Amino acid sequence: MSTIASQVKNRIDSFQVGKVIAYSDFEDISNTQAVALFLSRLVKAGTLKRIGKGKYYVPEETKFGSIGPSESAILESIMKETGGYITGPSVYNALGLTTQVANRITVVGNKFPRKAQLGKIKVRYVQAKFPIIKEDVYLLQLLDAIKDIRTIMDTTIDDSIDKIKAKIRKLDENQISKIIDYATKYYRPYVRATLGAIMDEFKNPKASLLKETLTPLTVFKIGFSDEVLPKKKDWNFV
Repeated sequence: MSTIASQVKNRIDSFQVGKVIAYSDFEDISNTQAVALFLSRLVKAGTLKRIGKGKYYVPEETKFGSIGPSESAILESIMKETGGYITGPSVYNALGLTTQVANRITVVGNKFPRKAQLGKIKVRYVQAKFPIIKEDVYLLQLLDAIKDIRTIMDTTIDDSIDKIKAKIRKLDENQISKIIDYATKYYRPYVRATLGAIMDEFKNPKASLLKETLTPLTVFKIGFSDEVLPKKKDWNFV
């Protein structure tokens, strides 16, 4: 066995069962072509199984058959690879906005837009238009939920925005400043107006920062009721 093959094999042996193995796990080995070739040989030998392009795992054999990596392990690998974050229906379910169970996840990251499948998980990659800071992912997910408020399944617009309001109410002042900054720089006017109406209801003076970014004559037709968004008329929602 060559030196590179030995390095790869020893590295794989050190991994926990269920870990998703990617080329990035061997980036300290200079000959990437040799690494890829040896991984392919391990697949042919049955030592590894491939779950997607450049993604492998060591199968765990049980009396019920071979077990692959968990969904969380696959998602962890995707996040590491893309430097991004998960958005869309799967996140809206986790946030309690919908009971819909998504069979596809959307990842915002540094990969070019494309679709892929890793194991049983269908992945849609969306290229980020802004730098992604890990500690701010929750804020971006809340803004994405506002952006998609009309298309979140198995719920109503009012119910969704009411739950989003409850989560925004719990943000600290630093997070409030950040979510306003993200909304101002990277999100469409109706998202900024929705966030502004929420901040206005909470009597947060920083709502004015969002108001300054909006054109006074622009009217928004989203479908919020007066009960769930009392300040909606002040932010040109009809």
